[in-house]
Amino acid sequence: DKDKGKSKEVGPGDSTAKTSVLFPSILNMRVQKTTLLAAIATSCIHSTSAFAPPRTISFGTRASIISSNDGSDVYCPPLSAAGPPVISNWRYESSKGIISGTVKNHPTIPDGDLITTSAVKNPGGINENLIVQTKSGSKYKLSTAAKGGVIPAVEAKRAKEKEAAEKAAEKKRLAEEKKRLAEEKKAAVEASKKAAAEAKKAPVAVAAASKKPAPQKAAPEATPKAAPKATPKATSSPQQIDPNALRKLAKSTFSLTGTTVGPNGKYLLAGKPRQSTGRAAKIWTAYLADPNIPDVPAKFDNGDASGVQQLTIKLSPDLERIQLENSNYNKVQAGLFSGRFVKKMEYIENVPSNKRDLDGTVSALVIETGQYDLKALLAARKGLPLRGRALRDAAVSAGQCIQAVHSSNLVWTDLKTENFIVVNNDNFNKEVEDTNGSMGLPGVKGIDLESVIGKGGNPIDYSPEACPPEFAKAYMGGYGEDFVLDYSYDMWSLGMMLYELSTGKAYFDKQSPSIVTNLLCADAFETDVSKVPDKNLRDLIGQCLSLEPRKRPDITGFLLHPFFLTTGFGPFSF
Repeated sequence: DKDKGKSKEVGPGDSTAKTSVLFPSILNMRVQKTTLLAAIATSCIHSTSAFAPPRTISFGTRASIISSNDGSDVYCPPLSAAGPPVISNWRYESSKGIISGTVKNHPTIPDGDLITTSAVKNPGGINENLIVQTKSGSKYKLSTAAKGGVIPAVEAKRAKEKEAAEKAAEKKRLAEEKKRLAEEKKAAVEASKKAAAEAKKAPVAVAAASKKPAPQKAAPEATPKAAPKATPKATSSPQQIDPNALRKLAKSTFSLTGTTVGPNGKYLLAGKPRQSTGRAAKIWTAYLADPNIPDVPAKFDNGDASGVQQLTIKLSPDLERIQLENSNYNKVQAGLFSGRFVKKMEYIENVPSNKRDLDGTVSALVIETGQYDLKALLAARKGLPLRGRALRDAAVSAGQCIQAVHSSNLVWTDLKTENFIVVNNDNFNKEVEDTNGSMGLPGVKGIDLESVIGKGGNPIDYSPEACPPEFAKAYMGGYGEDFVLDYSYDMWSLGMMLYELSTGKAYFDKQSPSIVTNLLCADAFETDVSKVPDKNLRDLIGQCLSLEPRKRPDITGFLLHPFFLTTGFGPFSF
């Protein structure tokens, strides 16, 4: 036969189709020549697209190996396969934005083979049973993820829930802080009035209790008004007010709860506790107790509140975390540079208490207290940024705190406006109205060293508004816990904080933590510091917010920047 070895054409009028040598598996089928050629071309051409084209002809569901007339095998995918290829047992590699796994229903790759996609267009939407598209345009349907693999959409949901909780907690904290300041101001006024009233009553009580001395030294011509003026000056001992009356006065003046912590009731807790952001610790206002009069703050024995020192006590059931914070305070305050952190008074492990649920179940960190934090100050100024001396004082304090941390070979990881308080300053209302910063902020000090980790270590938590892009990408990629910390992390946070202070608004103002994290991960993300009014400060913040960690200044370069040298930095600390 002269046509032997060649494929046979099938004419439209043939009653029976003859066997094709090239495609021996196609038997006894009545099809037109053009239809057969279309089926062959559709099934056997190696398409470069990962989304198989729609097919209208069905010859079964299983792929087959077809023998050509030259003896070679050609893989033909199932002609019934429609829709994108399916990837199962998949993993997402965030550093490259790619997905790898076992493929099925691919136009050119046999079922069960491994596949690695090109970079995915929207990493945040990657989830099981969803179709994803790569930047090159290919589409895949994702089946079940590999065990232990990171699912970005699930992580984004968790981050969003965490962000909502943190946002609610922050809103509550600011409201409580505002309420606390108002209550303290009101209590101070009431205490002053009560103390004055008690002081007036005390001479009368003393005179009534000791009638004998009165007539002996009273001159006949003395006026009745002379004695009351002299008596308070002559009798200023703790006996002026009855101890029970003093306890009652102290409770109302300082909002004492009746709860004590520390050996022999050393500290008196007052007011309502504030929740430490996202953690189990609670922060209390407290006072050192008078050793001679239980339940009364020290130096309040005559009813005068002016000499009483307010303290802050952090009580935490997480022994490991509070031990770490205590150790960090010791390191930075004993280092080459002590910085401007609040003074740590005492650390008590498994602290005794007269309250059963606290006794021996929590540990206490006693520190210097502050009147308000910089976040609360900015909120009260309603968008008005810090200026002049006030801005410089805050910037210097933050820089010197970082200097103390870095010189101790540590990384703070949580530098933000909430973690800087103003101490020994009752001029909150005046600071709010100080538009040009002429009053300054000399009492700014850093707090909260719970998240401080050694350089080269791994973070234990993070704040989206303070973390740099390189960490945000690691976090979204599922390996945030393995991120290696460097000083450049804090320099980014410092730039973000100065931007907020100098413009009156956070860089990502009113954005949720999950959105902030996603923005930091975006390839097109660029920092814009054009809203910073001062030229030198704008340059400094721009350097701190460099997307390349190595291009950010170290803390020495930060403190030597022209912004400080031209605005009156004051005595150098290095």
